[in-house]
Amino acid sequence: MSFSHGERAIIMWKVLKNWVRAQQHIQNDLDEYLDGLNAIAQTMSSALAAYLGQDMAEFSRSLVQINETEHRLDTLRRRIEAAIYGRRLLPDTRGDILGLLEGLDKIPNRIQSTIREINLQKPLIPESLHPNMKELVDRGVQIIQVLVQTAHEFLQRPDEVKRRAEELSELEHEADMIEHQSMALLFENSNLDLAHKMQLWRLFERLGSICDMAEDIGDRLIISSLKRLL
Repeated sequence: MSFSHGERAIIMWKVLKNWVRAQQHIQNDLDEYLDGLNAIAQTMSSALAAYLGQDMAEFSRSLVQINETEHRLDTLRRRIEAAIYGRRLLPDTRGDILGLLEGLDKIPNRIQSTIREINLQKPLIPESLHPNMKELVDRGVQIIQVLVQTAHEFLQRPDEVKRRAEELSELEHEADMIEHQSMALLFENSNLDLAHKMQLWRLFERLGSICDMAEDIGDRLIISSLKRLL
């Protein structure tokens, strides 16, 4: 079957229109995913504050919210991946977006598993460690906020990614210092037995690992953004 010049133009216009619409759907899902990442970080902060304040009802509500958000993010991730594998994205950006999602997905999983562990184990956290834990969680929330901004820059203004990634490194360094200070205070506490110390060490380590993950993603985005700028 042959088409006239006008018919071919109409077909190409429809193909382009459908492609642009698919691109917009992917962008919208990515934006929703990043908003959810911010939300689950805020809920983590609320959960830890409630636990330290012995408000177990609020802690339980926060855990339910974290589970719901993590499930929603998983659904969004799978939908974005399906759209990408369906070749509805430019070939040179597919791998970068898939890599970004792979890295980002580890963060809500880590948040969920950490809060679930607290709910299961009900660790006794000495008041002397409360300020350190709050500060470490605050850094986690901040670094996720900057990570979300970095991801937006990667998608829209890749030339800004390096500056944002440097903020991630600074926050990760601050979190690392807080984590090490917390470990020192923990193991200097003669009122805790070794098993209790190891339990709390794991909790601090898991909270600190969220910042490590964010910095790793930022490093990867620097490389990906450089490819897009070439």
